[in-house]
Amino acid sequence: MNALPELSKFEKLGEILFRLRDYTPVPIILLAILFAQPTLTSLCAGGSVALAGELIRTYGVAYIGTISRTRSYSNGQLVQEGPFALLRNPLYFGNLVLSIGLALMANVTYLPLLVVVVFYAQYIPVVAWEERKLTHIFGDAYAQYKLAVPNRWFPSLSRIRQTSLYTAPQSWGPALRSEKRTLTSVVSYFVIMSILYSAFQAGHLKLPLITLFGR
Repeated sequence: MNALPELSKFEKLGEILFRLRDYTPVPIILLAILFAQPTLTSLCAGGSVALAGELIRTYGVAYIGTISRTRSYSNGQLVQEGPFALLRNPLYFGNLVLSIGLALMANVTYLPLLVVVVFYAQYIPVVAWEERKLTHIFGDAYAQYKLAVPNRWFPSLSRIRQTSLYTAPQSWGPALRSEKRTLTSVVSYFVIMSILYSAFQAGHLKLPLITLFGR
């Protein structure tokens, strides 16, 4: 295979942000914990949204496997089934839903909006880099896929009705194992928010944790 054509500065930024994607959520998570004032409603609502996001991610991983860097199966075929028949970036859509859910748990008014802004600031260049790479790898096949599935960020409502496009994967086991780290992080975050909620309810905390640093 020929070398990947020279990337634009924007695509190079996307490549860097892709490599840092496991670390870029950390500042927002810390911000959420420091400013959190969770309620039972925020925990339940945010937890439900986060769960939906994780299910979307797991559904995508069940089709793409661990080869997320090339969007291909081990035999080099472009993934077009399952959630990839509904939108081109189902894992990123799952990330967005999951992140909004985590933000809602904290019950900080501006945090969900901040999550959306940071998400697109990171993933617009990431997707630009990925699409350049996929076009290079798969050529016309990827171009045809883009025409068939024009939706980058949100599922196509018209294609959702075509249930034959997204039948269940053959196995969920590998996807669940692959998502172990993400699931562990989400559960840990939920436990922290639950502890903070209990502390507020018991009167041990009157204000968010950030106020402790100003004393």
